Amino acid sequence: MKNGTTQQVPAPTDLRTRLGEGTEVNGEVKFTEVLKVESKVSGKLISDAGSLIISESGQVHADIEAGFVEIFGTVEGKITAKYRVEIRPGGRVYGDIFTPILNIEHGAIFDGKCHMIDESQKAGKANQVSI
Repeated sequence: MKNGTTQQVPAPTDLRTRLGEGTEVNGEVKFTEVLKVESKVSGKLISDAGSLIISESGQVHADIEAGFVEIFGTVEGKITAKYRVEIRPGGRVYGDIFTPILNIEHGAIFDGKCHMIDESQKAGKANQVSI
């Protein structure tokens, strides 16, 4: 981070995995690169820096940790994105979001709290001492 601006990191674009309609997953899903969810997922979705795309038919009842998250469907749970979260028209998020960049487009629904703190701000906050 330089001069108070967030560093722009390109999102992975190479679709590697797709959970298609008619699939139901319960548990923890770990992925790299790009995961597209067109089904029902419950539990946890985890990636260090990958992209998660929730399609219009996607229904996620899980905590999400990823680099980038793009939502066209429904998410219920906490979202932690290292770089960016985008809620597209028709997308619905019910839960808290932790990300340095949040984009909510017209026609999207967001019901929760947004925490826009990057890693350097977290470190500074952790070093503060209350008297």
